[in-house]
Amino acid sequence: MDFYGIKHTKTKATFYKAVHKSDDKYIADYDRNFVYSIGKFVKVEDLDRDAEEDCGRGIHISTQNFALSFGQDWKDLAIIEVEAKIDEIVLPKNSNGKVRTSKVKVLREVPLEECGLYGKILAKRRLKQ
Repeated sequence: MDFYGIKHTKTKATFYKAVHKSDDKYIADYDRNFVYSIGKFVKVEDLDRDAEEDCGRGIHISTQNFALSFGQDWKDLAIIEVEAKIDEIVLPKNSNGKVRTSKVKVLREVPLEECGLYGKILAKRRLKQ
């Protein structure tokens, strides 16, 4: 977590997720029926705990830059900040900033302008559309 600049305590960590924003709903890319709400917990029952599997079942969360890159071409991109318990996180062996977990609390939508230089570039592109 320190290597990727993930904010954390001994028990919880803050990650990010690229989602589609539609009518003030935050919708997962993989499962369009999976909706995130600010201030609420979301969970899945069937977390894949196999660290050999890069994209197993679960809620995929990541560094801010990974989330931005993942959703960079979406016209409806929103970045949400989420909190997860460290002991519930699966870190794939070949991770490049993405992990998965069974449960997260959605903290807030992060304005693209707060997402560093790359976020500012994406925000400007959005304005031109």
